[in-house]
Amino acid sequence: MNHEATPYPCQRCGTCCEKGGPSLHLEDRPLVDDGRIPARCLFTIRRGELARDNVKGTLAPLTDEIIKIKGHPGRWTCLFYDRATRGCGIYDHRPLECRALNCRDTRRIEGIYETSRLTRQDLLSGVNGLWELIEDHEQHCSYEDLQALVGEGTRKGRLKQEIKILEILGFDAHVRQLTVERGRVDNRMLDFIFGRPLAETITMFGINLVKKNRAYTLAPTPAFSIKQQVF
Repeated sequence: MNHEATPYPCQRCGTCCEKGGPSLHLEDRPLVDDGRIPARCLFTIRRGELARDNVKGTLAPLTDEIIKIKGHPGRWTCLFYDRATRGCGIYDHRPLECRALNCRDTRRIEGIYETSRLTRQDLLSGVNGLWELIEDHEQHCSYEDLQALVGEGTRKGRLKQEIKILEILGFDAHVRQLTVERGRVDNRMLDFIFGRPLAETITMFGINLVKKNRAYTLAPTPAFSIKQQVF
């Protein structure tokens, strides 16, 4: 399929870039492998994490993970988009979704966006020790397990399984710290290697991690306001 051909040339309004970076597909793997898109510029939305599907207009837990390009700090805008010039810093090496997307004719992007998505296993399974660490993290920190624990409800105003939930959040934080300190991994890689910290995404279950008197506890969020990832 020729993803470049279109009767509607891009007007460079930046709307699509402002809505977030693209998800990556197997066709984009060479861009990551050779560093044209550095891995530190990526993050993973893990299986079970709540995300909004812009094409379908739905909000639901992911059935499979997605790797995306990060946004600028504090906003959705794709990391490689320059508002001042309305240009793309990797335009000549832009991913499949960027080449397929045209806001006035979305048929191409709708046809490919759910197909052949790139995964961490595609990129990292050959890295000795690291892939095993990712698998161990997935086993101990799955969103399915957290959902089940939260789903057991409360007793005397506290989650029945609060201790177990805090243990999972602690494991997630500990693995990240060790990976940086002992593995000497750039901390900008962590959101790609392990996904976003559970201390941030736990809000998808309507709870917050709160520090009280040097200890951590869980509390209901004042309002359901998770910053959903978009794909």
